[in-house]
Amino acid sequence: MVILLAGLLIAGLIYHRAGNLPDEGLSYEFVDGAVYVVDPGDSKLYRRELERFGGKAAIFADDLNRWFSSLWKGRRLAFIVALFSIVIAFGIVRFGRAPDLPPPDQPSDR
Repeated sequence: MVILLAGLLIAGLIYHRAGNLPDEGLSYEFVDGAVYVVDPGDSKLYRRELERFGGKAAIFADDLNRWFSSLWKGRRLAFIVALFSIVIAFGIVRFGRAPDLPPPDQPSDR
């Protein structure tokens, strides 16, 4: 239970402290006074060049890589830490108990 509580507490702190982190990008667009970050993966030129050199598989791999790397930043990291702490605590409770052995005075079924 200590692992679960510590993990959930840390996840809560990460979630609270992370806030909405600004996106990282190569360029910025200004529309009606608002600033928008242009991610290189959203650029048509980038995606076209990537497809030209590596095909559809390169685009899929790039999208998968960007998604996976986004899991380790900001509020998504808090959800990952919470999930890992739940899984680890469940694993310790489920598999960490001693197996049910017959008492020493009773013969085994073998």
